[in-house]
Amino acid sequence: MQPEIFAAGAVLWRPGPDEPELALIHRPKYGDWSFPKGKLKKGEHLLAAAQREVFEETGIRPVLGRPLAPSFYDKEGRLKRVDYWCATAAAEAVDQAVDPREVDGLEWVPMSRAAQRLTHERDQPVLADFAGSAVRGTVPYIFVRHGIATSKADWFDLDELRPLNLRGRERASELEVLLSSYPAGVAYSSNSARCLETLLPYCAAEGVPLTGLPELTAGTAKPGQALDRVDRLLDAAEPAVVCGHGESIGELVEHFCDRLGATPPENPALSKGSFWVFHTHEGKLVATERHD
Repeated sequence: MQPEIFAAGAVLWRPGPDEPELALIHRPKYGDWSFPKGKLKKGEHLLAAAQREVFEETGIRPVLGRPLAPSFYDKEGRLKRVDYWCATAAAEAVDQAVDPREVDGLEWVPMSRAAQRLTHERDQPVLADFAGSAVRGTVPYIFVRHGIATSKADWFDLDELRPLNLRGRERASELEVLLSSYPAGVAYSSNSARCLETLLPYCAAEGVPLTGLPELTAGTAKPGQALDRVDRLLDAAEPAVVCGHGESIGELVEHFCDRLGATPPENPALSKGSFWVFHTHEGKLVATERHD
């Protein structure tokens, strides 16, 4: 049976005196204690919904970490799926304007006591996934394929100058929201206009400098230089977003996984405007997401 209702949320946590503390909310409509979550709006992406719902129910803007086990349950005869992520608070973005009709209580509960406080059995596997791993904070590496560009047949100048078309620009605007789900770090791109334009809205909004690199640019890179760049990113151990071309993203992803001793995705290639997120911890790959 395929899910008919989709929702997203997060296990929002912070360091406590002895163990992590988790944010649990009380909903007066249901009289329950649960993790912050909510249904997707029409056409809304899971990542955008997770950000929005956590903020609306806690007043805290989340920074997403590794994905957790999804929850499945029956909702009035329809199968509902809720996707969760580990999350921490964005230090500069806290607002207590929460609608008390939706949420009238928020408590930071020590992890060892959370199982007793959660009302629904369906939340227990999510908690177990979080509590069962020593991995809390992770370093994300994101590989993006540029959005849809103006057709080659309609472009009579240098290929590096060929820009995104309308659909590509719309996707770049969407990526501004989706990529901001994760910790901000460095951003690198091919020198081609279509790659730079794909990351520009995100970088402008997050205040992240965008660096164009010849080794990522189709037709100009020397063999091995792009892979050397991936090695340097891993050595730096800080969040990174890399935007490139379809003919090179797969090779970069495979090399990235090989460096970490992990099995690469069966099909590392991406459609235009899609991206991989690889969550690492102490030099090991701990979780992978693909967003098309």
